[in-house]
Amino acid sequence: MTEPYELTATEIVADIEAGTLTCEAVSAACAERIEALEGSVQAWAHFDRDAALALARAADKEPSKGLLRGVPFGAKDIVDTADMPTAHGSPIYVGNRPAADAPCIAACRNAGAILLGKTVTAEFAHVQPGPTRNPFNPDHTPGGSSSGSAAAVGAGMVPVAFGTQTTGSTIRPAAFCGAVGYKPSYGDFNLTGVRDNSPSLDTLGLITRSVADLALVRSAVMVLPYEALDEVAARALRVGVCRTPWWDQAEQYTQELIADVAGRLSRAGATVTDFDMPEGAAGLVQAMRDVSGFEFARVMLHERLHHADQLSQKLLNGRVNDGVLCSYEGYRAALATLESYRGRFAAAMEGIDLLLTPSATGEAPEGIDSTGNSVFNLPWTATYAPAVTLPAGTGPTGLPLGVQLVGCRNDDQRFLSAAQAVERLLDKPG
Repeated sequence: MTEPYELTATEIVADIEAGTLTCEAVSAACAERIEALEGSVQAWAHFDRDAALALARAADKEPSKGLLRGVPFGAKDIVDTADMPTAHGSPIYVGNRPAADAPCIAACRNAGAILLGKTVTAEFAHVQPGPTRNPFNPDHTPGGSSSGSAAAVGAGMVPVAFGTQTTGSTIRPAAFCGAVGYKPSYGDFNLTGVRDNSPSLDTLGLITRSVADLALVRSAVMVLPYEALDEVAARALRVGVCRTPWWDQAEQYTQELIADVAGRLSRAGATVTDFDMPEGAAGLVQAMRDVSGFEFARVMLHERLHHADQLSQKLLNGRVNDGVLCSYEGYRAALATLESYRGRFAAAMEGIDLLLTPSATGEAPEGIDSTGNSVFNLPWTATYAPAVTLPAGTGPTGLPLGVQLVGCRNDDQRFLSAAQAVERLLDKPG
């Protein structure tokens, strides 16, 4: 029998509307799961069981049939919440209480979802990790910077959690924790009330248990009428296998996984071809470093001037230092490089439904000092394209592996329909 905490968001809404489940029962099951595993996973920066269950009981009394009625969710601790602290993973902001919910939180609550708490983030969503562990092996990283959100969904604590991505901070941790992750097209999700990192790149993301859940929550976040995903047959897909210029950084088993999934798609009738990134892809790494560094160093100006002793050396020596070393002329040139590449990439995607590429170089690395390599996420953040990671088996030590799908910018609904077709194929044996 499936326990309530194991259900997808779509299943929770259906069961509550059918009267076979209550909001309180779902939230209570998730709360029990959190209390059972939090000692080892440490996914939560703030969790108040009594407050969460009070919200769920109140939801059961509401006549409204909201799009997300009764769905428990978590929010990365850089997202403002009026009734919970938002500490940005830093001692500087311990106890900080925003005046209002971020629009993404307000929208989900308005749709009937129950915010259980705030999930651990790396310091200011950069690279200094928090205490969170991988739910499949506590000796390994959950990834970052959306570590708590990915671990919470992967551990069955909540079916939905918000992450953010400036380079690879939603897709990679979701893959490491065996979850479905989604970075929408840049600009689709409102970032008001979400701590800036690099405004030219920052994207609010989702971590869930299914692609159908992504479509459901996306509609709520964007305050749009819900549209069920189209039923797309795998044989109708046009798939590009994109190894990227960094293919040699992928573990052998990751390369074999991509080949295996490409083969399964081909056998299912999909049109599968090799996809070479347009000229200039190698230059994306430096351009992203310059843009994110230049903007982050200025976003962090108050903390650098008044609380430098409470900032980690990883933060100061990393993206902040990149920004200090980048001139204004270099920054403008990097922005131009990225914008020019986006045009070439969009042209290259003509006739392609989605790309198949690694979600990460391999399994989650051992230890929690590093959140992993983002090289297979960086290009798609740079191009503003939507991306999804799907669970795709396990690696040599038994930790989850994911495959990443990339779509055309501003065509997310069609892309998610195609991604669901791949998800269903992966769910089948062989």
